[in-house]
Amino acid sequence: MMNAVNEHIERGVKAHLAGNLLKAESAYKDALSLDGGNATAHNNIGFVYGQQQRWNQALKHLKIALEIQPDMAMARTNLGQVLMNMGNAEESLRQLEKAVELGPRDIQAWDNLARVRLHTGNFQGAEYAWMRAVEMAPEDPRLLTRLGTAVAAQRRLKEAVRIFKRALEKEPVNTEAWAQLGVTHFLREDFGSAQDALKNALRIDPQDSTALRHLGLIHLARGKTDDAIDAFQRVVEWAPEDEGTRLDLAVTLLSAHRGLEALTHLDNLAEVENNNERVMFYRGLALRQLGKIQQGNEQLTQVTELNGEYADRAREILTTS
Repeated sequence: MMNAVNEHIERGVKAHLAGNLLKAESAYKDALSLDGGNATAHNNIGFVYGQQQRWNQALKHLKIALEIQPDMAMARTNLGQVLMNMGNAEESLRQLEKAVELGPRDIQAWDNLARVRLHTGNFQGAEYAWMRAVEMAPEDPRLLTRLGTAVAAQRRLKEAVRIFKRALEKEPVNTEAWAQLGVTHFLREDFGSAQDALKNALRIDPQDSTALRHLGLIHLARGKTDDAIDAFQRVVEWAPEDEGTRLDLAVTLLSAHRGLEALTHLDNLAEVENNNERVMFYRGLALRQLGKIQQGNEQLTQVTELNGEYADRAREILTTS
C-alpha cells in the first residue's frame, strides 16, 4: 500500500509543479484515502488549499501534518504563511521561527519569516532573515529585491539602491526591483533617477500600481498636477481598494479646484474610514470649495474635536472664514 500512496503523492507533486492545482489536489486526496496519517500528503494538500485561498481547509490539513510529524519544517513554513493570510501575525511568526529552527537551510522558511517581520514592522528582523536566505541563494534577484526593501525601510537608502541594482544586474526585467529602486530614489528626493526607474518598471508591467503611484507623486512634486491626477486615477481604476492612492487623488483634485470629483472620492473613503481625520479634513475643504460652507464647517469642527494632526489647521480655517 505504501508504494501506491507514494505514487499518488508523486503524481500530485508533478501536477503541482506544472501548476495544475485541481489535479494535484485529486492525487493528494487519493493518497489520503489510502493512508489518512500521511504527513506529507496532508502538508501538500494544505499547501494547495493555501494557494487557492481556501484558508480553513489549508489550516486543517497543515495542523494534522504537524500532529503526525511535529518536526516537519515545511509544514510549519506553510502554516505560518496561511496564518499570516488569515490575519494572525503573532502565531504566524511563532510557526515560522520554529520552521527556521528546524530547517535552517530552508530558503522558503527564511523568506516567509522575513515577509511577516516586514509586515509587522520588524525591519531589522526582516533584513536578517533575508540575509540568511541570500547567503544560500546569492544569485536570486527576488530575494535581493526583498532584502533591499527591508534596508530601505530602515532609511539606509544608498545601501538599498546598491542592493536593487545588484538584483537588476542579475535580472534586468525585474519589475519589482525597478519599482522599489524608483521608490528609494524618490525617498532620497532624486526625482530624475526615480522617474527613470519607475518608467522602466512600467515598461515591463504597465499595471504596476506601486510604480505608477510613485510616478504620480513625482509629477506632483514637480508641479505637473494633471499628470499626477492621471497616474492616480489609473491606479484607483486598477485597485479600487487602494485607499492611500484614492486619498492622494482626492487631495490633488481639490488642489486643481475639481471639488466635485474630489468629494466623490472622499465620500467613498468616509464610508470605509468614518473617523479618518485626514479624510474628514479634506472632505470639509471640498464641501466649502463647492459652496456648502455650513456642511464643510461642520466637518471641520468634527476634526477639531478629534485633537489630532489636522485639528489646528481646521481651527485656523474656521476662525478665519
